[in-house]
Amino acid sequence: MTGGVGEQLERAWDEQVTGIGGRISLVLSSLDGPVATRDADEPHYAASTIKLAALGALLHGLEVGEMRVDHAIAVRDRLPSAVGGRFRLRQEDDQDDETWQYLGSLADLMWLADRMITQSGNLAAGLVMDAVGLHAVRGFLDRAGLGRSIAVNRLIGDHVADAADVTNTVTARGLATLMAGIADGTLLGTDATDTALDLLSRQAHRQMIPAGLPEGTWCASKGGWVPGVKHDVALVRPPAAPPYVLAVCTTTDLPDAEGEALVARLSAITWEHWTRWHA
Repeated sequence: MTGGVGEQLERAWDEQVTGIGGRISLVLSSLDGPVATRDADEPHYAASTIKLAALGALLHGLEVGEMRVDHAIAVRDRLPSAVGGRFRLRQEDDQDDETWQYLGSLADLMWLADRMITQSGNLAAGLVMDAVGLHAVRGFLDRAGLGRSIAVNRLIGDHVADAADVTNTVTARGLATLMAGIADGTLLGTDATDTALDLLSRQAHRQMIPAGLPEGTWCASKGGWVPGVKHDVALVRPPAAPPYVLAVCTTTDLPDAEGEALVARLSAITWEHWTRWHA
């Protein structure tokens, strides 16, 4: 799918987003590299997509012996701020109430990683990222050549750092490259790759890229969302075509449901072009 076919898809994307205010970025990649792009290097607020980078860094740390799989974490809602001191996470801002039931207790590191990905839990993500270390997450991204396209500067919910304009950003190209590198075993060993894809395939928030796919299609994805921001990146395995990676980043003034529906439509259009080309 190169040349004219990629251009056809880019035109189809443009038809869907014409007239929508804001920034909308897309990358479609095979596991060999980009196929079609739209504003691929435009930076967006990362939201929960940085949890994908945190997962990669954690699994790499386990592979090289910097982390222990049986490590137990004290569950707490006060975490180190990127600008010094500590901040408190708020349960009402989280998608995962179950982790909050363990406040004051210990939780298994890999159980927290599961909640971070499958439920997009913010408390779980903060505890995992604090255990791994922001420096290790950035080091993982740097080794992948993604230090400039995915910037992880603070924990999710660090409102103290946010008030000081310390934030996390991603590009569609960076997310697509990260997902492809996890999928093809470039960034992690075989066992870690299998673990990552198992978690990502079980994530519960499927209203964006997965919603645009035919029912039953295997998909491993990680989204991020706050008002005005709707991102998703996914590895998709069609039954009758090669796998592909799609990254969609949108920063618009659309209401939440409309923003999610836009990403789902872009996913459906991508599926149609990809599978038709390989039919």
